[in-house]
Amino acid sequence: TMLQRMLDSHPQLAVGYDCHFIPSAVRRVPRGVDPALTGELVARVRAMPRFARLGLADDVPDQVAKNARTYSEFVSGIYTEFGRLHGKPLAGEKAPGYCRHIPRLHGLFPRVRFIHLIRDGREIALSVRDWGKGPAKLDLAKDEPIGAAALWWRRDVLAGLTEGRKLDPSRYLEVRYDSLVADPRGQLERIAAFLDLPFAEQMVTYYEGKIEVRPGRSAKASWIAPTSGLRDWRTQMSTRDVELFEAIAGDVLTTLGYERTTGRPSPAIVEIADRCRDWWRRNMSGPGDGDDRDAPPARPRPTIDQPPVVVTVPAAGAAGAVTNPFVFIVGCPRSGTTLLKRIVDAHPLIAITPETHWVPRFPRKQIGVTGDGLVTNELGPSLLAYHKFGNLRISPDELQRIDQDNAGGTYAGFVSRVFDLYGRHQGKQLVGDKTPGYVQDMPLLNELWPAAKFVHLVRDGRDVCLSMLDWNRAYRTAGRLETWADDPISTTAFWWERFVRLGIEAGRALGPDLYHEIRYESIVANPREQCEKLCAFLGVAYDESMVQFHEGRTRDDPALSAKKAWRPVTPGMRDWRSQMPPETVERFEAAAGTLLDELGYATACDRLPAEAIEHAEAMRRRYAADPRLRNRRVPVQRQPVGT
Repeated sequence: TMLQRMLDSHPQLAVGYDCHFIPSAVRRVPRGVDPALTGELVARVRAMPRFARLGLADDVPDQVAKNARTYSEFVSGIYTEFGRLHGKPLAGEKAPGYCRHIPRLHGLFPRVRFIHLIRDGREIALSVRDWGKGPAKLDLAKDEPIGAAALWWRRDVLAGLTEGRKLDPSRYLEVRYDSLVADPRGQLERIAAFLDLPFAEQMVTYYEGKIEVRPGRSAKASWIAPTSGLRDWRTQMSTRDVELFEAIAGDVLTTLGYERTTGRPSPAIVEIADRCRDWWRRNMSGPGDGDDRDAPPARPRPTIDQPPVVVTVPAAGAAGAVTNPFVFIVGCPRSGTTLLKRIVDAHPLIAITPETHWVPRFPRKQIGVTGDGLVTNELGPSLLAYHKFGNLRISPDELQRIDQDNAGGTYAGFVSRVFDLYGRHQGKQLVGDKTPGYVQDMPLLNELWPAAKFVHLVRDGRDVCLSMLDWNRAYRTAGRLETWADDPISTTAFWWERFVRLGIEAGRALGPDLYHEIRYESIVANPREQCEKLCAFLGVAYDESMVQFHEGRTRDDPALSAKKAWRPVTPGMRDWRSQMPPETVERFEAAAGTLLDELGYATACDRLPAEAIEHAEAMRRRYAADPRLRNRRVPVQRQPVGT
C-alpha cells in the first residue's frame, strides 16, 4: 500500500487499489489464451466485488466493450478510463496476490511491467497476526498463526520470484521494502526509470497533507511517512515463533539474503512445522491459476531443511551474515583466473573450490532439479557421476547426508551445503568458486544466491590470444568453433570479446556491491594494492598470505608452466608487443579492436587496411552462425563498456 501511494502520486500514473478482478474473471480460461469479449464476460467483470473500487461510472464498461474484441483489450480500456478519471495518461494496479498470476497477466499484456515488493517474511507474519486477513483467515491460523503466515509468504514470494525472473528485465523489477523505507528517493528514482517515467518529487512526499495520527490508528490509516522499525521481528517476535517461521520458510529467507538466527530446529518445532505443511497440502491445493487457494509453486516435503551454514565475516569496514557460495571468480579462460584463484584461496578465511562447471548446468538442464528449483532424487547420483564433482573430494556418504538434510529443499540450499562442507574440509568459513566460464551464467547464479559476489578478471585480449594459441587444450574452448581451423586469431578475438562483454554487462546490472572488475595487468603490476581493494570489496581484512600464495610451493623447473610451477606473480609471461607478429596483431585488432579501445588498452594499428576489416566482418558472420553458439548467451548490444 505504501508503494501504491507513492506511485499513484506521480502526475502521469494512477494506480488502482486491490481491485483483484483481472485474473479472477478468466480463471477458467487456459493460460496463454486471450478470450473473445462477450456480454457474459463483461457482466462477470462488473459483478466482481472489488471492481467498483475503480470508481468508474456505470456506463463506462459498456462503452469500453464496444471498442474491444478481446478480454485484454477490454481491460486495457477500463484502465485507460481509470487513468482519465484521475487526469493521468497511464494506469496500473496494486494487487499483492497477482504475484501468483504473473504468467497469465504477462500472456494477456506482454508489455506490462511487474514490480515485485519483497519484505522479510517474519515482519509480514507480525503484521498478519494483527491484521486478521490473508492467512489469518485460514483455519490453520487459529492454532498456528506463524505457521500459516510462513507458508503463505513462502508460496507468494516463490511464485513471484520464479515467474518474474523468467521475464525480460525490462518487464520485472524486484524492490526490497527495507530499501524503500531506508532510501525512498533512491528506490523511487530506480522504479521511475524502470517505468520509463521521469522522477517526480510528489512520489517522495505522497503523505504530505494527509497525515492524521490518532491513538490506536494504524500507520496505514494514519498515512505516516516511510518509517523504519514499525515491525521488527528481532524485538517483537518470540524465539519460538522465529524458530517455527525459519523451519518452514528459512530456505527462502536464505535465498533472499535475509539473516537467520536459528540452526537445526528442535524436534518439537519440526513436528509443528510438519503438521502445518500437511494441513497446507490438504487444504490449499487446487486446480486453476485464478484461485487464491492454488498450491504453492514449490511444494515442500514433510522434512525440515537444515539451513546452510551462515557465517559472520570479521570484516574490515563491513559486517553481516553471508551464505556460501560467497564469491565467484569469473572471466574469459586464459586470462589468469588460476592466479587470482590461488591468491584468494590463500586468504585464511576463504577457500576457493576447484573448477566445478556443474553448478549452473544442473538447474539449466533440469537434471535433478525441478522447474521450481527443488531438488529431486536424481540430483545426488547425477552429481557423483559428473566428471568434475570428484575434485571436491566429497564422499558419496557425505553427499547422501547433504541430500537427507536438504530433503524437500531448493537446489540453492543443496549446493550451499556442498560448499559449506568443502569449507569445513579446508578449515575455512567462506567458500567461493573459480570457473571462468561462469561469466556466461552470472544472472542465473545471482538468481540462486542473490548475495553472492562476483569478481571479473579482465586481461588484454591479445595476451589471451597468445596463451590460447600456445595451449594444448584449445580444442576444448575456442578451438571447438568452426572458424578456428581457418582463422584461430579472429576466432579467439570474437570468443574473448563475447566473454568480456557478457561479464561486464551482467556485472553492471548487479551493481558495485556485488560486482568487482579487476585487470590482470594491475595484479601483476601491484599485487598488494589490488589485493587490498579486492578484500575491501569482499568485506574481509587484507592478509599478507595472499601475495605469498606461492611460498613453499614454487618448483624451479624451466620445463614447467607458470601454473604448474606455482610461480609468484610475474610480469611479462605473455607480451603481445614482443611475442605477437604484426600481421597477427592486425588481424586481432580488426576483429576486436573496438573492445580493446573501450577497455583502455592501446592498439598498435592506427589505421586498419580495408582488406583486414572485410576479412574480420566475414569471419564474424561465420562465427555468429556457429551451431555451438546457438543456445548460448550473447551480449545484448555492443556498446562502450568503460574502463
